[in-house]
Amino acid sequence: MVIHVVADASALDAQPDPHLSGDEPPSRPLTPETTLFEALTPDPEPDPPATHAPAELITTGGGVVPAPLLAELIRGGATISQVRHPGDLAAEPHYRPSAKLAEFVRMRDLTCRFPGCDVPAEFCDIDHSAPWPLGPTHPSNLKCACRKHHLLKTFWTGWRDVQLPDGTVIWTAPNGHTYTTHPGSRIFFPTWHTTTAELPQTSTAAVNVDARGLMMPRRRRTRAAELAHRINAERALNDAYMAERNKPPSF
Repeated sequence: MVIHVVADASALDAQPDPHLSGDEPPSRPLTPETTLFEALTPDPEPDPPATHAPAELITTGGGVVPAPLLAELIRGGATISQVRHPGDLAAEPHYRPSAKLAEFVRMRDLTCRFPGCDVPAEFCDIDHSAPWPLGPTHPSNLKCACRKHHLLKTFWTGWRDVQLPDGTVIWTAPNGHTYTTHPGSRIFFPTWHTTTAELPQTSTAAVNVDARGLMMPRRRRTRAAELAHRINAERALNDAYMAERNKPPSF
């Protein structure tokens, strides 16, 4: 199982909490002369207070992770990958972003960027705010969108979005109402500078969206039929297993 944790670099300096796996052995040795009261009495000197606020750590699903727990995971062999800012790099010359660019976009956004949606970024598509190829594959034009809202924006006429270099996305609904969403990292990691370069100049040719619904992918089955198909397939596997297991012995 893989769990992605996003953390400040300072969090990597945290030390494991000895109490995570039980209390430490008593600092005072126990002797036959030690009384029960002395054995159970805590040390006179408590742990020193923290010198600074703990660094922020969260999972991509939004759960908060204590820094000592991260230190324990690192000590146990967890992989560390530094998210690098793309800087002023030029747009990539293809539709699908590179792994490093996609990682930056996911860690910046943390969730789907549609108003009110909290699908974790690792389960989202990377969407071009200005459609490819008129819109470049550039961090200032890429955001996370769950499959549902990616399809909604692409094929449902009337939804529009504008993305700013700092990752802010301004959505306009078919009724004209506007909604502004900010990257999730702006809340949890306010000191992380995620602003990227201004978008390169692109053609402003009009895009015909009147018939975009005709390009909507079609399902072979409805959602209900797909669910029933999966249930029946699983039951068939279970029935075959039970029939094989319940065969009478050969002797």
